[in-house]
Amino acid sequence: MDIKYSVDLIESYLDLDRTPVGIKFFFDWEEFEKFEVPQRDRKVTYCNSVQLASRGKAMKLTKENQGCPNGAMALKMREVPEPMANGKGRLSKNIYHNIEISKSISDEMLFLEEEPVGIAVMPLENYELEPDIIIIVSNPYNIMRVIQGHGYFNGYTSNLRTVGLQAVCQDLTTYTYNTKDINITLLCPGTRLVANWQANEIGIGIPFEKWYEIVQGVKETTNPFERNKEKEGIQKRLRERGLDASNIRFNENYDDGSYSGGKIETRG
Repeated sequence: MDIKYSVDLIESYLDLDRTPVGIKFFFDWEEFEKFEVPQRDRKVTYCNSVQLASRGKAMKLTKENQGCPNGAMALKMREVPEPMANGKGRLSKNIYHNIEISKSISDEMLFLEEEPVGIAVMPLENYELEPDIIIIVSNPYNIMRVIQGHGYFNGYTSNLRTVGLQAVCQDLTTYTYNTKDINITLLCPGTRLVANWQANEIGIGIPFEKWYEIVQGVKETTNPFERNKEKEGIQKRLRERGLDASNIRFNENYDDGSYSGGKIETRG
């Protein structure tokens, strides 16, 4: 499996409205300069760069491009000020009940430990080099399917952590980068404002080391988990991309014969 093929597969097996986004950190200036993607010519919040990439935009970013102080802190492109580190900053805005809780949020967030000279943010399918992180923002159903694909090879997902704050920069990017494991986010008010995510969208961050097995896991769990209506769409998308659709089996699910009483009935 290669990157382009993996994107074709995931976009066939999931009905995505946005393309998966790849994030690559550069710690060598010469390598960053040689990476043939235009550098952003003005500031942008990191989360909005991810949103733009999910719609096809590719860009490189340095600390001068950072339009959000919290995103820059997560990416080690700005020092964490003492009021943020000790919890007083967020407590002053009435986000948390007391100083202990507020400080615990800062203590438990995992930011980059080394400052990158730059970052590439672009559609995953554009990469030839391996990115560090893959981000998918979609509806809860598709994120469920990604987690099921992860579970196929990895079992129960026990590490998911989120608090509705620093959703794209920390939940999906730096936490995933540090732990080398997947994480989800329900997003946060800040990114929903500046990146204009839809109300029904949530996200998942995936380390590249797990990407191919997750794609394969989504494929392998299609027949037990997807219903006939969704299978029809998958089959159609596979064929449109010239991919093999012969493994799609209808009228077959993991819970066949498990339920009594049928679906809930509603009266008009």
